[in-house]
Amino acid sequence: MSFPCTGCGLCCQNIRGVESLKNYVLSHGGCKYFDAINKTCTQYDTRPDICRVDKMFELVYHKEYTRKKFYILNANVCNSLQEASSLDQSYRVTLNGKEG
Repeated sequence: MSFPCTGCGLCCQNIRGVESLKNYVLSHGGCKYFDAINKTCTQYDTRPDICRVDKMFELVYHKEYTRKKFYILNANVCNSLQEASSLDQSYRVTLNGKEG
């Protein structure tokens, strides 16, 4: 089981304030490695662990949450970013057929 990312790229466009990503952030708050045209990370295979939901669960958050709860929390953030950006609802993260 892995987090069902829909690839909207909004997390990559909103990294301001994430301490471990401070060397990646551009003046507009997005990551310098985000390709806005293709909505992809140009460093995807070597991206930091903080950019990997499943990896962060295994390394840190398994101590505080169940995988399901951690996915729900992440899905809620994703969906909130999407709603605030008026992104088409087809990008909403769903867990077991329901929005996070």
